[in-house]
Amino acid sequence: MKEFPLRLERYFFTHQQVTANPDFNQDIVNNPIHFEYIIDGDATRLADQDHQYGISAHVELNQEKSKNPPYFLSVTAFGIVSIKDDTVGPAAIESMIESSGIQLLLGAIRERLADMTARGPWGQINLDFIPLTIRLSP
Repeated sequence: MKEFPLRLERYFFTHQQVTANPDFNQDIVNNPIHFEYIIDGDATRLADQDHQYGISAHVELNQEKSKNPPYFLSVTAFGIVSIKDDTVGPAAIESMIESSGIQLLLGAIRERLADMTARGPWGQINLDFIPLTIRLSP
């Protein structure tokens, strides 16, 4: 198997907030929980860095479309990805960054949300699958 041509240099959370909903109704049989999220991602080649890209991902609860959410939440992550193997070609590299890079950060956000809510009053939140396509910013 060929080695993946990208390397995650580092990532960090630029914003993280989870607040327990004091109006949450624990009778979820009669008041089911429904989450709607606002999800955004971006990838941009870093200035003066031919082989590095900055990627960001943001997940936020859409309070208007959600029903009986136990928590209000908003988390943003930022990562730096470098190209290990540029023989793959720029189009293939950018395609990998657009898909794999953002999904990697969404996985980090998923874990952060699970961790932040695990000891909350209404139990742990598990962010579900997030199908998306992100395009690189010029």
